[in-house]
Amino acid sequence: MRPFFLQRDCQHPLWLAQCALCVCNRDPTVSASLSELRTQIDQLDQRLIALLAERASLTRAVGEYKHRNRLPLYVPEREAQLLGERREQARAAGLDPALLEDILRRVMRDSYASQQSQFPATGNTERPVVIVGGGGALGQLLSSFFERSGYPVQVLEKDDWAQAPAWFANAGLVLMAVPIEHTCAIIRALPALPADCILADITSIKRA
Repeated sequence: MRPFFLQRDCQHPLWLAQCALCVCNRDPTVSASLSELRTQIDQLDQRLIALLAERASLTRAVGEYKHRNRLPLYVPEREAQLLGERREQARAAGLDPALLEDILRRVMRDSYASQQSQFPATGNTERPVVIVGGGGALGQLLSSFFERSGYPVQVLEKDDWAQAPAWFANAGLVLMAVPIEHTCAIIRALPALPADCILADITSIKRA
């Protein structure tokens, strides 16, 4: 009878792979080469991380420039041009263009998210915005927008009326975010507003 290992199908891919693995495990030269390759991959990963961090810093600078100059954050023509050029560069380098586009789109989504963390202020940021009923979902959203634009925000709820005269004294904008059935009554109850203060109603009329 032939030895057990000779009974195997020596042409079977799994058998060949097992043989190669055994040789690699016994050959210190092969193991050392594999370790060196993995070290190089680790070093490349570190460089990729550093490059991504550098790119993120540059995109934040772009976002700040756009905010200062009242420019749109999203420019579809620029995105399409960039992706087209990078796909061609990937193809020339022997990479899958679709893979590179997937990676870039994910990176760009993160860039847009960081650029949208602030909104450009268009008015006097020294005067507060007062949101009456700002504890609701819409009021909280608008409060977040104004705060990220640099405006001081005061949220007036029903238990805060004692502070209302002081809060309204220098208000630049007063937003009503209360149930529609109470809007008129609350507006009539407001203390005197500055002559140039804007009073706006953002009450929803949708029905449940």
